[in-house]
Amino acid sequence: MRPLRWVVRSAPVARLRQAGRPIRTEDYVENGVYVIRADLPGVDPARDIDVSVHGDTVEIKAIRRDNLKARGAGRGHHAEIPYGLYRRVMTLPGEADGDTLTTRYRNGVLEVALPLRG
Repeated sequence: MRPLRWVVRSAPVARLRQAGRPIRTEDYVENGVYVIRADLPGVDPARDIDVSVHGDTVEIKAIRRDNLKARGAGRGHHAEIPYGLYRRVMTLPGEADGDTLTTRYRNGVLEVALPLRG
């Protein structure tokens, strides 16, 4: 029998943990702060972005809504922009302080900042 950790990391379960379209990100440390920048154009940051810390991970979820459908566009509507749920789970550095996380959304980019302890 394999340990539970192996099951959680197995392919089908790992895919469930990352359900939703992937979010393109970059991360770096600057002046004692761990920063994640997430590419999220076309979302309303006040209602469609959720950032949460779970233990040693940070989860970013966002929904890009198809406003053309809401305005009655139907037949002949052509869209190459993907809509729906976007999600990303990232492992935090051990010294990141998840209790003091701050966010800023500007020009389609979400910036998540977590101070590093020590």
